[in-house]
Amino acid sequence: MFEVGFSEIILIAVVALLVVGPQEFPALVRNIGSWLGKARQVMSSVKTEFDREIQKAEEIKRLMAKEAEIADLHKTLDPHRRVAPPVAPVQNDQAPSAAVEAPAAIAGAAASAAKQDHGQPQA
Repeated sequence: MFEVGFSEIILIAVVALLVVGPQEFPALVRNIGSWLGKARQVMSSVKTEFDREIQKAEEIKRLMAKEAEIADLHKTLDPHRRVAPPVAPVQNDQAPSAAVEAPAAIAGAAASAAKQDHGQPQA
């Protein structure tokens, strides 16, 4: 972050010694050291939390990819799967429509034809 070499640190220490004085200089160095230690601790905890959140995001991304893969497999197994629209209930005062009666008539005709086929010998 800061590119401070050994010579710059010596220069800062000499200036601080001249400004503060020899009696207060050791206390100043201790305070600066404790501040740097606290700053490193905060940076370490922020980095740890950031790495943890990145791992959670990667896990979520992996799970979403797996869910997409499962959805694709479901589409492959049954590509015509569709959700039927809801059927409106028929009220008592309405007559049944011809569309409802037609399939019932076809089913009845098919059933009677099947009965006739079973009764006759095959050639």
